[in-house]
Amino acid sequence: MTRASRAAVLAVLGVTVVCLLAVAAVLGVPGARPAGAAEVVTTGATGSTVPTATSTATSTATSTATPTATTDPTGPTSAPTTTGPTTDPTGEPTTEPTSEPTSEPTDGPVAVDDAVLRWGLSNESNNAAHEPGSFNFFSAGKVLPGLGALLRQDQWRASAGDVSVEKWDGSAWRTTVWNGWRTTSEGTPITNPGAGTFSNHQVVVRGGTGTVDRATGTARITWEGTFTVLYYSGRSFFYVTDPRLDVAADGTGTLTGSISGYASSRDDPTQRTEVPAREVVLADLPSVDLDDPSGFTATPAYRGVRVTGTSQRTDVPDAGSFPQSYVTMMEELGTGPFWYSSGASTDPFKVALPLTVAYDASVPAPVPTPAPVPSAVPTVPENTALAPPARSSSGTGGSSTPVRATPRATAPAALGVPVAEAAVAAQPLPASQDLVAVSAESGGDAPSGPDDALWWLGGGLLLAAAALLSVPQDRLLLRRSGGAPTAPAGADPLV
Repeated sequence: MTRASRAAVLAVLGVTVVCLLAVAAVLGVPGARPAGAAEVVTTGATGSTVPTATSTATSTATSTATPTATTDPTGPTSAPTTTGPTTDPTGEPTTEPTSEPTSEPTDGPVAVDDAVLRWGLSNESNNAAHEPGSFNFFSAGKVLPGLGALLRQDQWRASAGDVSVEKWDGSAWRTTVWNGWRTTSEGTPITNPGAGTFSNHQVVVRGGTGTVDRATGTARITWEGTFTVLYYSGRSFFYVTDPRLDVAADGTGTLTGSISGYASSRDDPTQRTEVPAREVVLADLPSVDLDDPSGFTATPAYRGVRVTGTSQRTDVPDAGSFPQSYVTMMEELGTGPFWYSSGASTDPFKVALPLTVAYDASVPAPVPTPAPVPSAVPTVPENTALAPPARSSSGTGGSSTPVRATPRATAPAALGVPVAEAAVAAQPLPASQDLVAVSAESGGDAPSGPDDALWWLGGGLLLAAAALLSVPQDRLLLRRSGGAPTAPAGADPLV
């Protein structure tokens, strides 16, 4: 390096050092303060500032002088801002409670005086009767049809006292009208008792009184009033009077009532004998939940219930029964088989429906809406599948020609047996010679004929093209030129 170069480097370094020192002085970096500059110190008591000296001479001069602007750091800065303690309370106490206490305690027995009972008994009680033109339905109060005659409109009542009959119209329960039992909630006529379509009515009894104790899980509510249950439009009927609900501490309940009427016979409507009133169990309730303060809905026991003194069938679907005392009374009145499984096609419709109890008519408990019930006799779907191959007369195999099934009439199934199940059971099982491979129809999945060769040719060409693409290009050039490939200058020889 020349002398001029070294001089230039030293000059640059000098300028750099000078610039750094100037920047440090401007920014106040410690050690860059000029000699004799004062350092500002803040006192902790008053927050005033006192200048201090950095050199020995300046410090001595400062200590002998009396500052004129500093204040006493030990004294208070100003008078306290708070005053003496207050002698009066901050405000007057409230003289009244913020809200009125509840009129009824939440625990312990609660009296009810306007409870509501709702029940449709069963779908069979809302169905078309087996006698054409007659129906099963309810009437408020006591009605008395003529001997062997159907109930007239002037004899029927939609309400009587605290009892009324309501119909589900698709959106709400409303007081029904005469002949409302002839149609469904959608207005469709009910003509076939086995169709699984019902009029969806309920008996509603209001004004129930009693107590409900949610803490112990017990309740007793009684109602006053009568309603009539009519079968075959009044050829058979009975009265239900003054129902009563009892709920035990174990969560089980019973609905009892007084039943009376006339012993009658559908086979001989001219016979009628009065049957005295008797208290029976209308419904056994296996599980009653009293937690809801508005009421409850419970499903009576039916499926699996067995009764004696009847022709009950227990080996059929939906086998069961209403309570024993109820069925015994119905046997006397001539309507026994409508309240237990008897093997009829309408057995599923005899199952007891849920009942609802609301503790206060102004706050109704949730009421379940009617649910559709599947028909006891389902329709048979059309079978469009191919029939099994025709059986060979020699018994050595099946025919190679597919045969389409020829529609054939199917005899109706026996009562209580679904037609579809009967049709399946009537078909014979295929013999061993029928279980053979059959050629597919034209247009099927298996290739055949000239198309088969074209398919293989196309596949072979595709494989050849793939093989050519996999060979390195230099190998192809080697074979086409007939000589050895020449490597570029400086590269490794080809292997």
